[in-house]
Amino acid sequence: MLLRAQSTWLLALLAGLPLLQACPGQQAPPEDPGEEYALCVSSDCGEVTVLLPIPDAENIHFTPQGRLFVTGGSQIYEVSTDNDGTFSATALSDENCSYTGMAQKGDILYAACGDGRLFAGLINSAPQLQPIFQMENMCIANGMALGPDGHLYVVDEPLNPACLPPEPKIVRLQLDPADALHVIQQEIWLAGDAFGTLPFGAGTQSRFPNGLAVRDTRFYSTDGGSIFYVDLLPDGSAGPVTPIFFEATAHDDLSIAGDSLLVTDFFQGRILQLSLEGELLQATDPGSFDSPSAVQQAQPPMFRADDILVTEKGLLLEQNLPIDVLSLFRRRSAAEAAPP
Repeated sequence: MLLRAQSTWLLALLAGLPLLQACPGQQAPPEDPGEEYALCVSSDCGEVTVLLPIPDAENIHFTPQGRLFVTGGSQIYEVSTDNDGTFSATALSDENCSYTGMAQKGDILYAACGDGRLFAGLINSAPQLQPIFQMENMCIANGMALGPDGHLYVVDEPLNPACLPPEPKIVRLQLDPADALHVIQQEIWLAGDAFGTLPFGAGTQSRFPNGLAVRDTRFYSTDGGSIFYVDLLPDGSAGPVTPIFFEATAHDDLSIAGDSLLVTDFFQGRILQLSLEGELLQATDPGSFDSPSAVQQAQPPMFRADDILVTEKGLLLEQNLPIDVLSLFRRRSAAEAAPP
C-alpha cells in the first residue's frame, strides 16, 4: 500500500493499461480448474477486467459474508453490485486522510490513516467509520492485520522524508476486551535492529515494511523487494525476521490465499502467487496492471471463489484519471485459453 505523496523512491512508474469495459456479474466457477477453485495467477490463463474507478486505489477487505470494502486516497468505500452487474462505491467516512490498511474484528471494521489515525465503525446496513485513536510516533501507518491474540498490528513504513532517522516497525494496538472500539495501549512489537541487521535477498537490508497478513500465529509482510515472516511467540513477543523471497523490485501488499500468498509487484505491474515458504508458483506478465497496490482472493456472492481483486494505483499524486481502479483478474474459459 504505497502512499502517493510520501513515497519518494517511487519515481519509475509503468505505463497505464487500457481500461476494459466488460462487467463480470455472477458466473459459475471454472469448469475444470484442476482442483476446486484453483487460482489462476498467470497471463496464460487469466485476464484483467476493470470494475470501477477508485481514486488512488489502495487496500481491499472482504467480510466473511462477502461484503467488499476498499480504501482509496481520501476515502473508504463499500463496493456493491446491482442486478445488471454494474459496480458502485459508497463512501463511508466524513474525514479526509490517506486511508491505508484495513482489518476486521467481529462486526467492527478498522482502517488506518497514513497520519496515524485509526478509524473504526460497526459493519451494519449503513456503516460510518470515525476516528477512535491517534497512533504515536508513526511515519506512515500502512498495512494492518488482526492478530490471533485479538489485537491490531500496524506496519509503520518509514518513507516520509520528515521521519529522520527512519525506523521501520510494527506496532500492536491492544483493544479493550469489553469494547473493541477502544484502544487500551500502543506498543512497539517489532522495530529497529530486527529489521536492519538481517540480510534480505541479494545482500539488501530490510527498510520498507509495507503490507501485512496473518495466518495462525505467523505474520507475513513485504519489504521492498523482500517477503518475510515473523512469528508471534507464546509470550506475545516477536520471533526472528525470516526472509523467504526476494526480487529487485518493490512489492507492495500481500494477502493469504489458501496455502499460498498473493503479492503485488508495484514497479513491474504484476501479481504473484508464492507458497507460504516463498516458492514462486505463478505470476502475471509485467505490465498486467498499472502500479498494483493490493491483491485479494475474491469471495461470493459478488464474485467466483477463484477470482482475484487488485487495486491499481495509477499515477502517484493523482486521483482523477481513470487509471486508478479496482480490477478483477479472472480465469478464462478453457475455450478462450486454448491456442489458435
